[in-house]
Amino acid sequence: MNKKCLAPLLLVVTFALAACESSKNGEDYTGMGSSGLPNGDNVDLNSGIPPARGNFNPNDADYQTLAADTIYFAFDSSTIPGAERGKLSQVCDWLKANPGKALFLAGHADKRGTPEYNRALGERRALAVREYLVGLGLPAASLFTNSYGSDRPAVQGDTEEAFAKNRRVEIGVVVQK
Repeated sequence: MNKKCLAPLLLVVTFALAACESSKNGEDYTGMGSSGLPNGDNVDLNSGIPPARGNFNPNDADYQTLAADTIYFAFDSSTIPGAERGKLSQVCDWLKANPGKALFLAGHADKRGTPEYNRALGERRALAVREYLVGLGLPAASLFTNSYGSDRPAVQGDTEEAFAKNRRVEIGVVVQK
C-alpha cells in the first residue's frame, strides 16, 4: 500500500480512537454518546429511525422489571437469534401497556476482543434490538441505547457459559428524575 492510501486511513483511525477516548466507555449522561450522535446511537440515517435523545442516567434505569427479557447473542454477532424474538414481543406488549414509559437498551459483549471492538459490538446489538422493537410498532423516541462493551460482565469467568451470559442486551425502564 502506498503512502497516499495510508494517510486517509490513519486519519479515520485517529478520529475513531479520539471519539472512543472522549466518551469514557460511552457513559455520557447528556444524551450524546460515543459516536457523536444522541445516546451513542450510530444509526443509519437512511433507515428512517431517528436517534433517541434523553437526559437521564442509565445507571438509574430499572433493569429488574424486564430482567427475564434480556436478549442473548451468538459469539461476535449482533443478529437477534430467533429464540430471543419472543422476548421482544413481550417487551413490546409491556411498553404498550405502560404508556409514557421509555426503555434503555444496554449492549454488552464478552471479554474476547479489544475494548473498542467490544464497545462497537455492544452498540450494534443494542441498535439491532431497538430497530426490531421499532419494527414491532414501538416509537423510536421511547428507545434509548448505549454500549458498555465488556466493561460490565453479568458473570465472571473464562468458560463458554460465562461468555454466553455476557453477550447480551439488557432492557431497563427509564427512570426520569
